[in-house]
Amino acid sequence: MCSERLNDLKSWIEGKTQETPYGSLIISNGSVVAEWYGGGFSENSLFEIGSIRKSFNSALIGRGIKEGKVDLMAKAVDVWPDLIDISGKAADSAITLHQLASGTSGWLTSDPPETTFHYNNSAFTAAERVVARNYHLQKDEIAPEVQRVFKSPLRAESWRIYHFERDFTPEDIENPGPKLAIDSNLRDLGKWGLLWLNKGLWEGKDLIPPDYVELATHLVNPRILNSHYGYNWFVNAKRSLWPDAPEDSYGHSGNGTFKPSGKNSRAYIWICPSINTVAAIVSDDSVGFANDFLDVPQKITAEWIGRVVHATK
Repeated sequence: MCSERLNDLKSWIEGKTQETPYGSLIISNGSVVAEWYGGGFSENSLFEIGSIRKSFNSALIGRGIKEGKVDLMAKAVDVWPDLIDISGKAADSAITLHQLASGTSGWLTSDPPETTFHYNNSAFTAAERVVARNYHLQKDEIAPEVQRVFKSPLRAESWRIYHFERDFTPEDIENPGPKLAIDSNLRDLGKWGLLWLNKGLWEGKDLIPPDYVELATHLVNPRILNSHYGYNWFVNAKRSLWPDAPEDSYGHSGNGTFKPSGKNSRAYIWICPSINTVAAIVSDDSVGFANDFLDVPQKITAEWIGRVVHATK
């Protein structure tokens, strides 16, 4: 670990964030090697993690497969009939949970299932509803199960786990509807990254099946050219997203808000097994981190990740 490179990374981040709130965390080989805060944001400050929430539903899918509750290839409508009630399209009866969770369902779009990748917020929440039905959870909400199986074992005391009170709008796939939401501090988000880095193992217990972690963090639709996604993780196959990072790395963005100010935040969590590292960052949306999450390759996010790799060698 090079302290000079870490200092250079800190200076680069602070040059981008200026006086705005930010937090940055790097965990390497099981230890926190860098933790920086600024602009009034601190280790106890909370932010809504935004779309990073999708990886929590992915984890429940993995647990459900092992427990015989979830089948990725089952027709979603057989579990959650609202899928067709909302879209009004009988053809959506063919959509599977695999397609919803991997961004290839075509739900609420003009594309047939498994023909193209859409970062479809509505469909990702539909996947949560399907999983909730599989688990027989009240109100089709996965929050109580996330709290039970992850918050307590990880001792992520900062987490506030809930659902948005918002309806789906069939004409707008950007609207996630009644999605899962999690408020967290940066350290507890880092624990979530460590859990995935450790193949789902935490203090001797498999919280996520290791074979599912391997599956979810690699391309699950390799024949779809514009897909750079596993099950609710962006993956760096062929170094297409982050050219200066190892190919086995994966991560996710999160558009949320700082708490309690309500100002827009942008977060990213990045995980790399081959260098045994987790990195997380949150900043004001004006800074640009995570705003480029659909760019191939990404720009400022890829540069941050490349600098993390360089600093942790």
